Amino acid sequence: MSGQRSTIEIDPNVLVKIIIEKSKAGKLNWQETVMDDVFIASVGGNTTIKVTAVPYTGANLKKSLTLLDEVGEPLLEVSSHEVPAVDEVFTLARTTALKKDERIQSFIEVLQRL
Repeated sequence: MSGQRSTIEIDPNVLVKIIIEKSKAGKLNWQETVMDDVFIASVGGNTTIKVTAVPYTGANLKKSLTLLDEVGEPLLEVSSHEVPAVDEVFTLARTTALKKDERIQSFIEVLQRL
């Protein structure tokens, strides 16, 4: 068996589900990047999750999720066409990175004081 590498089959549906759970629990620190509609979260110091949205057809956006190693090389990429839940990861990442929930809550508090 020397020289042979075993291949582990990764189910992207399971991976995306875990990322959604950890995002909702506040365990992933999603950050903005200098590029529009690109958000990242570092995990474990050696892997980065990157989610992006790019124009696809007409007004539609194609979302993708990429796992990057410590030097920025892709380990895995999955699109919302393959795993529809990538859309939810993108929405969670954007909401967290842009602090939308906090901003909306602050707005509600201001409205209540009027």
